[in-house]
Amino acid sequence: MDSSIAQFLNFKIPFMRKVAQIERIEVPIPFPLGNTNCYYIPDSTPTLVDTGVNTPYALESLQAGMRKLGARISDIRRIILTHGHSDHAGLAGAVAAISKATVFVHHRDKHKALAGSGKKNRENEVLFRGFFEEAGVPKEIALKTTTGILNRFRKYYSPLSDVELLEGGEVFSFDLFEIRILHTPGHTAGSICLFDDTNGVLLSGDCLIEGVIPYTSAELENPGDLPRYYGLEQYERSLELLGALPVRSVLPGHGTPFPSHGELIERVKHDRGQRRKKILDLLAAEKGGHGGAPGISLYEATRRLLPNASREAGLYMSLSDVRGYLEIMEKEGLVRATLSGGQRLYHLKCVNQSEEEVT
Repeated sequence: MDSSIAQFLNFKIPFMRKVAQIERIEVPIPFPLGNTNCYYIPDSTPTLVDTGVNTPYALESLQAGMRKLGARISDIRRIILTHGHSDHAGLAGAVAAISKATVFVHHRDKHKALAGSGKKNRENEVLFRGFFEEAGVPKEIALKTTTGILNRFRKYYSPLSDVELLEGGEVFSFDLFEIRILHTPGHTAGSICLFDDTNGVLLSGDCLIEGVIPYTSAELENPGDLPRYYGLEQYERSLELLGALPVRSVLPGHGTPFPSHGELIERVKHDRGQRRKKILDLLAAEKGGHGGAPGISLYEATRRLLPNASREAGLYMSLSDVRGYLEIMEKEGLVRATLSGGQRLYHLKCVNQSEEEVT
């Protein structure tokens, strides 16, 4: 067992002859975080939580990690995805093809997990182009970014067509314990965490990562069961849900396990509050500097707030996160939005505004 996990899982729980065994396998990803944590649960129903990205090196690393545990990919019978991003779900199709395992994903992230299919890629092209146009991204940058993202989808997702859909609240039984599925939207609409109530072990996916403030993804498609999805609002609710749990150790989607989550949740909340204030200050300065308050596009607001935001996926992530704040402040009545030439412009909301608000 990975020593960093063993440190937290070897609890002295009365009347338990053995502790639950959850093995961490680090799989390399070609993104800044460097690795994704996949968790293998050796059991009469061997289960893998997250798979890593679809690259030959990642597949080799997963196979090597399984061999060290005396197992093979073909042994896996269940694959549970914490969310549909490629660094967690990209290998799911390849692993399922080898093992014939059932793949489980929350229904709101089904379209992400299936992003490697040709039809879905064509749909995504339309969605991303519309998103960048409305955000006010210059056409050349928008085209290059959209192309880069779609190429990553084609490259980093293995074909996957058959998934079992989760709602949240399901319980997966293992020989020594049970894991409860918690729907914790925010990072994505279909993000989940897995909680072992007996041992207090939380598999947090990208919802909680030590030293990282997860961004909230813009949902380019309505999840289907909500009139409108507010990612940041959903994430705040997820943090409240997780904060109330008796967590004794956290097994995150990236980085090393850590023993408690309360302090991290408070840090995330504080960071969110600080960014919210910066956005309001930016809008106030824009209003004061232009008299008539022409408004500011999402792209310009993001560029000023996060000047180091990279192109392609990095730009999309940054735009997504800033939009989450603007949407919430619009809902609260602090900010309003208007459409101008296909762009959505944001303003501080004032009394007696004559322009029609965008819904």
